[in-house]
Amino acid sequence: MFSGAYEHSVDDKGRTVIPARFRQKLGEKFVMTKGLHGCLWVFTDRNWREIAQKLTPESLMDERGVKLERYFLGAACECVPDKQGRVAISQMLLEHSGIKAGGDVWVVGLMDKVEIWSKSRWDEFNASLTDDVIADLGKEVKALQ
Repeated sequence: MFSGAYEHSVDDKGRTVIPARFRQKLGEKFVMTKGLHGCLWVFTDRNWREIAQKLTPESLMDERGVKLERYFLGAACECVPDKQGRVAISQMLLEHSGIKAGGDVWVVGLMDKVEIWSKSRWDEFNASLTDDVIADLGKEVKALQ
C-alpha cells in the first residue's frame, strides 16, 4: 500500500526521483501511464498486468473499449529506476501532465498506485478541496457503502 506525498524536482532530461519507500514496493520495474485529472499513474508490474487485461476489449469492434485501451495502454512506459532512484518521463506523459523539465512535481501514494503531479496542478487540486467539498465527498462515499 502506498501513502504519503513527496516533492521532487525534474531534471533537464525529464527525470524525477521516485521516493525510496515507493521504489521498494514498486519493485525493480514498474509502469507509468496517463492518469485522470492531468496526473500520471504508476503501477507495480503485477498490478499493471491485471489492469491491462481489464482494459483490453473483447472485440476490436468495441469502439469505447478501444478508446480506453489507446488512452491508457498506448501511453504506458516501463520504468526501471537508475542508481539514484530516478525515472525518465516520456515526452507524451510530460505533455499530458503539464510537467516541465527543470520544474517540480509531487509524488503521491494512493493505496495501489502512485500518482505524479506537476506542482502547479497539485496545488490547484488541493486548493479546490475546501471543508465543504470534503464533507460532501464524505457523505457520497458513506452513501455508497
